[in-house]
Parts: sequence; structure tokens; C-alpha cells
Amino acid sequence: MRTYRHAALIVFGLVGAFAMQSCAYGPMQAPTSAGMVVYTKGARQHTATLQIAQPPAEVYAGMLRALAKRPDLKVINNDEKRYLLEVTKDGKRLTGQATELDANSTLFFLWADAGESGQTGQNLALVAMRELCAELKIECKMQGM
Repeated sequence: MRTYRHAALIVFGLVGAFAMQSCAYGPMQAPTSAGMVVYTKGARQHTATLQIAQPPAEVYAGMLRALAKRPDLKVINNDEKRYLLEVTKDGKRLTGQATELDANSTLFFLWADAGESGQTGQNLALVAMRELCAELKIECKMQGM
């Protein structure tokens, strides 16, 4: 019984240490010219976030430039005041929103729904984030993908 308690303490200690370490990479870390993409897992749907040292208007403009390169996507919602853009293609849906943290920093949210396409939401989100990062000319590291 003593060995079981000792093992349990070690496991809980490691889980706690990893949880605290991951807090350093969360969305409230100081933004830089690089970004850390953090996401939640799901089969069809995923949510990813990216914090970057650019104003939301610039991130939104980057979303529009990336969209202009993809004529295969259909815009279903474009809200310039909220820096929100929603597109669809073959039952798949992407929604991106640039949210102001301060005058020069943005927290970008991406919601990906793969629908019945057979593709995963994770893959859809990964492709979309890479396209946005390339358009914004920033290096993005994917955490947990």
C-alpha cells in the first residue's frame, strides 16, 4: 500500500509540474514576432489560438489576403468591426477572429469544423494556421499538434 501511495504522489507531482509548465505557453504570455498555436482536440471540430505582437487590424488584413489567394472558399460571414471571418468549402467550415489584447497585440482564435469530409478538424486547423502565419510572415510553433 505504501508503494501505491508513493507512486500516486509521483504521478500527481509530474502532472502538476507539466500543467504549470504549460501555463508559461498559454495565451497570456507576452506576444512576439513568433506565435505559439494552442488548440483543443476534437474529432471533427478544433479550436486553436495564436498570440502575436501585431494589431488586430493587421491580423484581419492578413486573413483577407490569405482568403484572396483561395477562390475555392466561400465567405459566409465577414464582420470587419469584430475582425471576424467565416468561410466554408464542401461542408467544412473555418471561423477566424482577431481579438485585441492591447494596441499592438492580438489573440487570434480559429474554429475549424471538418464536417462529414473525412478530414479531421485538427488537420483543417493546422493548414489554416500555417497559411495565416505565412501570410503574416511570422514563425508559428505548433504545441501539441
